[in-house]
Amino acid sequence: MKISKLTVILLVYALFWLSGCSMGHTMIKENLSPYPFDKTVDVIVDNAQVQKWSVPKVYDFQALLIEKGEEDPGKFKVIKLCKASIASKMLTPDDSKYMGAMMPCSVAVYEKQDGKTYVSSMNMSLMATMFGGEVGDILNQVAQEEKSILQFLHK
Repeated sequence: MKISKLTVILLVYALFWLSGCSMGHTMIKENLSPYPFDKTVDVIVDNAQVQKWSVPKVYDFQALLIEKGEEDPGKFKVIKLCKASIASKMLTPDDSKYMGAMMPCSVAVYEKQDGKTYVSSMNMSLMATMFGGEVGDILNQVAQEEKSILQFLHK
């Protein structure tokens, strides 16, 4: 009996739903950083550049929200990462242009009320499995390179 990837994805989602678990912590990984906030941001940017990724933007959500008169979320930055060779593979074929909605890659760095710094990012390995095919292959490449960029979180 052949089971499609969509069927597997739907079964996994149903199991999470029935067990009361959230897919959120499955789709997005969160890790405690061994470094303070600013050093964590610097290490991610430096590691990305060593891996030949560009950092087109670092959003300072704390400053942005305060400037707009909103509640202070505490230290919170989102680092946008892009590797042109990978982006080109994803965006050139018409069949995968829709993936532009997920680009560039984002890594969030923030402090929680416990005073510790955390890093979150999409679980690209899971996304690769969910999408499959050529898109999945490209997302697997992203997952491997992101793992290298964020390797300091797993020492």
